[in-house]
Amino acid sequence: MELNTPNTQTASNSPKTFDASELQELTAIREAYEQTTVSLGQLEMQKRELAKTEKRVNERLTAIEAQEKVFLDKIVAKYGEGTFDINTGIFTPKSK
Repeated sequence: MELNTPNTQTASNSPKTFDASELQELTAIREAYEQTTVSLGQLEMQKRELAKTEKRVNERLTAIEAQEKVFLDKIVAKYGEGTFDINTGIFTPKSK
């Protein structure tokens, strides 16, 4: 890791040693980056699984809609246009 900071003390280019608190702070920052990177990777995997699940649910919804259309076409052919009350089981033909 290279740190580009203005040198406010001396113009010396000799290597310097960080003190223990600076090393500890830098280590904590690096660990936080690593943990965040892992979290982002896990989140991306969860998003992929969610996308797969969403695709399966949408496919199931499409199949149910197709099943409903077939059923409704069959009912209209048998009884004609009208309304059906699912709570009472009564079909009321459409007025002509």
